Amino acid sequence: MSITSIHRLGGEIDLDERVSWCPPGTRTTQPVNCYLIRGAHGALLVDTGLRVHETAVLEGLDALLEDGTPLSVLLTRTEMECCLNLPAIEERFGLDAVWYTGGITVPRSTAEVRRVSVEPGTAQWIEPYPGMRIELISPLLRLLPTLWVHEPDTGWLLTSDAFTHGDAAPADGLSKFRWFTLADTRPIAAHVRTVVGERGIRTLGPGYGRPFTEDEVPSATRAVADEIERIGIA
Repeated sequence: MSITSIHRLGGEIDLDERVSWCPPGTRTTQPVNCYLIRGAHGALLVDTGLRVHETAVLEGLDALLEDGTPLSVLLTRTEMECCLNLPAIEERFGLDAVWYTGGITVPRSTAEVRRVSVEPGTAQWIEPYPGMRIELISPLLRLLPTLWVHEPDTGWLLTSDAFTHGDAAPADGLSKFRWFTLADTRPIAAHVRTVVGERGIRTLGPGYGRPFTEDEVPSATRAVADEIERIGIA
């Protein structure tokens, strides 16, 4: 039996024209998420949540981390919705390491810096703590250097800024990738299908938008991949 567990933290925001990834005309709410992966010998927080959710994230970590549990952070992107609570989390809990990709400066931390470089379309395994094996996937569905995070014991795939449409149309979740209309997107769609299909993913956890459960994963994957193909140049 797996001793690994994954927990979603964060809160909701109003989704409107003030949000950079919002499709035009949208007026609703949306969850913005970070995820705690707990193992036998430590915990890994994937992204840190929005600053407006700092209190909720800290309270969630208080409830989930036993005293003295080693903690590290992995950033799927070095963008504001991923990293701004890093100083507050380090002050409260201490951090062993901060894993990230790309070259953009993140908030200051005294933790060990673990920069990883994963070529687009490939994957790399890391072991943040003994027995915790995490696969880092560099998706072709990206703007900046991005990591998808696969935890094989639970079957979760944390997809950063992809699979963010929730109950809306898949096109809404792809609105930030407008360059697709000028590209042959067939290899990108194929990579999405391969990443999910070859790993037996049971839950898709986006950085914003609700997660997709096991019975939803196949249809969500198919819908996103098909939409990627539809809006590109054949």
